[in-house]
Amino acid sequence: MKLPTLALIAATALPATGVDFIRQIQLIQGQPVVYDMPVSGLNGQILSKPLEGDGAILQLYAYHDETYDPFSLLDVGVGSLAHVNVSLDSHLVDVDLLGIHLDVILGGSGEYQPLPQLIDEVTIGAHLPAATLALRSEDTYSPPRTRADRPFAMDFSIRKLAEPGDPLGGISKVTLERDFKFYHPDLHVPYPNGAGQGSYDEMFEFTKNGDFSDPEIYQALPAERPTKACGEETFTAKVALGGNGRVAAVASSTIQIWPVCDGAVEGIESGKRYTGVPPHARVLCNDLYPDSVTYAQIYKGQQALGTVGRVIGSSVVSFNTYAPQDAVVPLTVSENDIKEDGTYTIEVLTVTPFDERRPERVTYVTFEIDRTIKVNGSLTTTEEK
Repeated sequence: MKLPTLALIAATALPATGVDFIRQIQLIQGQPVVYDMPVSGLNGQILSKPLEGDGAILQLYAYHDETYDPFSLLDVGVGSLAHVNVSLDSHLVDVDLLGIHLDVILGGSGEYQPLPQLIDEVTIGAHLPAATLALRSEDTYSPPRTRADRPFAMDFSIRKLAEPGDPLGGISKVTLERDFKFYHPDLHVPYPNGAGQGSYDEMFEFTKNGDFSDPEIYQALPAERPTKACGEETFTAKVALGGNGRVAAVASSTIQIWPVCDGAVEGIESGKRYTGVPPHARVLCNDLYPDSVTYAQIYKGQQALGTVGRVIGSSVVSFNTYAPQDAVVPLTVSENDIKEDGTYTIEVLTVTPFDERRPERVTYVTFEIDRTIKVNGSLTTTEEK
């Protein structure tokens, strides 16, 4: 594949431990030029490079690592065409806006290097409408994320849109498109080389300035099991530039979709009788939400939603991470938890940002405790004669 000429110009020399950065992409004398402007500190301002042509694409990059709080870059890795470290979902693999047609080789020196993540992207220009677009969910984490079975909301604002009959002309329509990407089930990042991504058929057109919102949107990832969908959805507002097919994205927002967790109790069979909770009993959980507390409780009687039982201390597991987690925890139950014989239920619950952080059932098992020991035998005697 033939690559166009690409100039990578850093605003300042990047240290070995790089920082978050803003990437500005635009055409200068017919050639795509990329400026990377490091961001240091938690506040302040960054001045963009001069705009030429129809405008420029601005992208905000940051690195997520649990050892850094909350984002940092270990190695931006810019400086040569052959070794440009960018996120797998960087959009630089296929940039086709403002007449810019840009291809970038992913990868580095062959050794593992953390990759920055694209946090936000916007296209700006003197003659472009101004728009803002934000996706949000019950989870207030940033970047936005939600669970596959929960709704999310969108806020969309448009300004500087020309009236359709304005004699001065101008852009009079904004098109809102919705795309998706599947995530790798283990790495939790988009599949490389554009695999596992696409666009939905739905498309909305706006011809008036104003503020618009949709308070209840459900993910539509084409997964075999909707509750196990894992990926992201992006809403992008685009405008057409003249009649030559060029477009500009004036606003965009992405939300991550994480699967609904599931679990199982191992070592205890439903309906079976035991003299106590087996010592090898355990709970297996898959796809626990990144912000969650999960635990098992035991109570006397048949299963009943909403029952408050005794928490099994060995089963409590808490996460505050970037991606879903799996867990295997033991079920250590003492005599104080089962003071009398009868029917008992062990129920696994998870608490997440959803449903006002009320506990949600993951799985359960109901069984019998019977500590009565029965001995069957016969008594015989012998007499001497």
